[in-house]
Amino acid sequence: MKLKQLFLAIFTVGSLLTNAQTSDSAILEKHVTYLASEELEGRGLGTKGKDLATTYIQGQFSEAGLQPFQGDFLQKFCLEVGMIRVNATNVIGIVEGTDATLKNEYVVIGAHYDHLGYTTNKKDEKIFYPGADDNASGVAAIIELAKHFAKAENKPKRSLLFIAFDAEEIGLRGSNHFVKTLDQNMLNNIKAMFSFDMVGMLSANKGLNLKGIATITNGKEIAQKHAGDIKLFKANSDIEERTDTEPFGAIGIPAIHVFTGTKSPYHRPEDKADLLDYQGMAKVVDYMSKVITEIANQSTEIKPVAYLDKLRENEKAVYKRFQAGVVLNIGSGKHLYKDEFFDAKSAFAYSVGLQANYKITRITHLNLEVLYDYNTSESANGTFKRNSLTLPFNVEFGTATNSGRSTRVFVFGGPYYRYNFDGKDGGQSLDFENTFREKEWGYNLGIGADFGNIRFAFTFRKSFDSVLQEGAKIQPFAGYLTLGYRF
Repeated sequence: MKLKQLFLAIFTVGSLLTNAQTSDSAILEKHVTYLASEELEGRGLGTKGKDLATTYIQGQFSEAGLQPFQGDFLQKFCLEVGMIRVNATNVIGIVEGTDATLKNEYVVIGAHYDHLGYTTNKKDEKIFYPGADDNASGVAAIIELAKHFAKAENKPKRSLLFIAFDAEEIGLRGSNHFVKTLDQNMLNNIKAMFSFDMVGMLSANKGLNLKGIATITNGKEIAQKHAGDIKLFKANSDIEERTDTEPFGAIGIPAIHVFTGTKSPYHRPEDKADLLDYQGMAKVVDYMSKVITEIANQSTEIKPVAYLDKLRENEKAVYKRFQAGVVLNIGSGKHLYKDEFFDAKSAFAYSVGLQANYKITRITHLNLEVLYDYNTSESANGTFKRNSLTLPFNVEFGTATNSGRSTRVFVFGGPYYRYNFDGKDGGQSLDFENTFREKEWGYNLGIGADFGNIRFAFTFRKSFDSVLQEGAKIQPFAGYLTLGYRF
């Protein structure tokens, strides 16, 4: 009889666990199906559908038992998109921690809820971008995590901030707004941030990315401890700059991108709710609840890795959009005879000076140099050499710069201006008044890499103009190994 009761008990518990998993999956699917429905019009900025999403998320947070942030679930702000002003809204709720001291520290759990909206075809029919994986999946995940942590038995020692960010798709505007509106004391008390962005395709991608988990000193160990059969990718200390982790990492807060991968047809009309892996999503939510619980409950400090710690300690050390430094170009120059079948032989050339680099976006930088330029070529009279002031201005396109670090590979190109103030052809001084050109324009092309503050590049520089004011067109050309250091 006892054996029969034991089997019955095991069967009952197994059934409850199975039903719980199925229920979680079904609820996640319900969230995504609504958020990715045509009624919500692709959740584009300025659409009624996006406003419906705002209301839905606020309702879910309130129903879960979250408390409003600073007296209101809605953090409203206004954006300028081109010449249009658009209203946007972050939805924020709090689970207060249980420890009298640690509840004043926060872990942010976020996901952006905006998407691309819709376009119209030639028949004036709307084509919706549902954004099921990107990012109704992430929103569904944080709603269910909010419900989990709001229960008395699951509340951690530290407080949790649940944030549905708006305007991510046009440049992380919601998360940037949130960070910029907080006072320094609040920012210092945010100890970690998790961004759930595209978590709906676990099986298709065969694992979960936790990029940035090692920005918490013991984060990787905690993540691996609870992973079970979930394969973890990119469990490193690099902060993803293409999602809402970037504004947090930029000010020294450990920030983790929770992401199953790019197998879904994201940013396309085909990113629909019926394609997602809801069993996998439930697995991710369950796993992340364990990871977040351990991090939010640890009695020791949630300590960032060294490079983020420096940003927290010294506000001036925050990764800057503008950096200045020195640069040295070493190589050779020669003259190209446009109207002849030959070119001159090359001669040693170099330039040295200052550089200024401005980060427009994560992948696009502007770089200006001011150089003393010794440019040369071999000629019939010996070595043709000029002393010049050269100002190259380049646009750089490369891999995204990481918050607090600047390791990147890039290509660049742009114009340069050169003022020639002295020179000789063999032993004869150059006559810039009558014969040789004093001013010239040209272009730069190259490829390079930044490692921290050190730059290596190969630079090619060619003039549009001839060295002569009149007569044969003789164009200066040079190739350099570029070495730079930015302060």
